[in-house]
Amino acid sequence: MSAQVKKWQKIVLLTVLAAAATGVSLFGQVKQKTAAERTAVGNIIHFFSQPVNYPREPVDPSQVVILGDSASGDNSTDPSDRILDYIWESQREAGRTRFEKQEDGTYLARLVWAPGTEENDPPKDFRNPNKTLRNRPIKDLVYSDSIIFSQGKWLAPYLYHPNFGITANKGVIFFNKDGDLIIRGTKWGFSSTECFKAVEKTP
Repeated sequence: MSAQVKKWQKIVLLTVLAAAATGVSLFGQVKQKTAAERTAVGNIIHFFSQPVNYPREPVDPSQVVILGDSASGDNSTDPSDRILDYIWESQREAGRTRFEKQEDGTYLARLVWAPGTEENDPPKDFRNPNKTLRNRPIKDLVYSDSIIFSQGKWLAPYLYHPNFGITANKGVIFFNKDGDLIIRGTKWGFSSTECFKAVEKTP
């Protein structure tokens, strides 16, 4: 068997494995599996296979214009509170986040919506390494807290991802020039980045 044939066999095999893990048919029909239905490996493959096309250079919060800024006069004037004004939707996977300010001046990130969270039996945090937490709903799950604002960015001591069951050792959150919120987590020397867009004002 020629080296070229072996190469193509490997490519086909990897394609089949990736399709199976992410729930996508090779014949073009999408099964539309949710994050809860896919395996943890499937979620990781799905996450990193999504198109990424957004500016990644940090911009000071005081310099950005976000959806609805000009239509409302009740936006935060303190740059460190700019993340509080909106519900943020991930552009890489289905999920919405709200940031909240704590009494000590730090911030937390809360998952306020994901597919299935409005059903009678909402998805649970069943991939959590801590077995005692696997039965908690992912709706309203706090996936980061003790976030501090420093030099135009928000620094998170950790970022938990329920789709993977993995906690990043550290995270950084900042705005880009388009007013998108960029969240980057680092684990084992690797980093992953998500872009969040403002979809509605916080109540």
